Parts: sequence; C-alpha cells; structure tokens
Amino acid sequence: MIKVIKLVTGEEVIGDMKPSGPHDDKITVDKPCAVMLVSSKSTPDQHSMALIPYAAYTADHSIEIYKKSLVWTSDLADDVLNQYNSIFGSGIQIVTGNLPPSK
Repeated sequence: MIKVIKLVTGEEVIGDMKPSGPHDDKITVDKPCAVMLVSSKSTPDQHSMALIPYAAYTADHSIEIYKKSLVWTSDLADDVLNQYNSIFGSGIQIVTGNLPPSK
C-alpha cells in the first residue's frame, strides 16, 4: 500500500509500505522516495513538490525502517499518488472529481 511516512528526522518518505506483524520492530518500504519542496526561480515565494529517489543506491530499492523512527503514516492525496505512480509505480492514474455522464 502506497503511504507517506514522517520520520523523526523530519523527512517525509513515500513508498510501498509492506504490512508487518504486531511483534515486528521494522517496516519495509519498497521504491521509497523523498518529498522535497522546490521554489520557483521566477516566483521564489511559490513552492512545488518534487519526488526524488530515497536511498537510490540500495540494491533492491527497498529499505527497512524501525517503527520507533516513525512519527506518523497516512494515505496519499490522489494527485500525489498519481505523480508517484507515474514515476515509480504502475503508471495507473486515479480519477478524481465528477465523471461526465455516459451517452
């Protein structure tokens, strides 16, 4: 399940979080990426979000994080999930809003 994870270091990581047992002290995150705020050169007071590979040098693109290092986890907003899936995932896009009536 694709989630956003806030670490005690302040970093936010998005990735495919694998469920762990109640007695496990770690979670596994596949295809992790970090969330960065990027300011525009033309309008420095406006920011956009960028996703960059997190621990890109790992052999299997998977990391384990100790549960005690987590502040919170949450589901992603559809637009962020779409961006993640287009870069790192299946490419499947989530439709938001109202669909036009069928003919």
